[in-house]
Amino acid sequence: MMPMANPDPRLDLSARLWMFDFDNTLAALEQTVDWAASRAELEPILRLAGCPAELFVEFPRGNLGLYNAVLQRLHAGAFTSAMTPLELLQRASNIIEHHELAGVDQAQPMPGAAQLLEQLARRRANVVIVTSNSSRTVYRWLARSRLVYTVRTVVGRDSLLPLKPAPDMLRRALEHCKAHRDAALFAGDSDADRLAALAAGVRFVAIARSQEQRARMRRHGVGAIFESPAELLAALTQT
Repeated sequence: MMPMANPDPRLDLSARLWMFDFDNTLAALEQTVDWAASRAELEPILRLAGCPAELFVEFPRGNLGLYNAVLQRLHAGAFTSAMTPLELLQRASNIIEHHELAGVDQAQPMPGAAQLLEQLARRRANVVIVTSNSSRTVYRWLARSRLVYTVRTVVGRDSLLPLKPAPDMLRRALEHCKAHRDAALFAGDSDADRLAALAAGVRFVAIARSQEQRARMRRHGVGAIFESPAELLAALTQT
């Protein structure tokens, strides 16, 4: 059994707005999606659209990093696409979403995730999921888990905003809920989540399953580190 994490006892869990990453924070989606098949479908479309060849060298595997790099270069006007930027981004996102939807029904909740969302709903907290996955994928998982009522909205990849570590999606959530950044916190599992929270000026809570993840978060100065949503729930119910 892994040792329990040691969250900062000064952590204020009385936030008015709780923002969560999705994959590996609330649900184990990564292991149920055929990401290789998604890449095999996505890359030819991007190449035909005229995306720079060096992108495929820089991102030889995976989808989200490649998608985000294309988005950033389109926004910067770094290349001319064979289709409109909006059409290309929507088409790329839809391809990834198709494969997410094929796997999301098998995605299990992270330990304590459902109970944490239910507890926050009982406390009438605003909850927003901020994710590089599509909002449709997340809503499907929430519906299957009977948790839709616990979440105010989802800011996903289909917003066509820059993905984390950019702060844009977190800022969209703050605007949607009319919440000040000082009254919000963001829980996530990755360095991209941590950096997005830092850039948006909101408190960050790490969900770090492994000792290596927890050590990395500590090295970066994260004080509130939990092994799972269940451990975060335990801290919440003590307040």
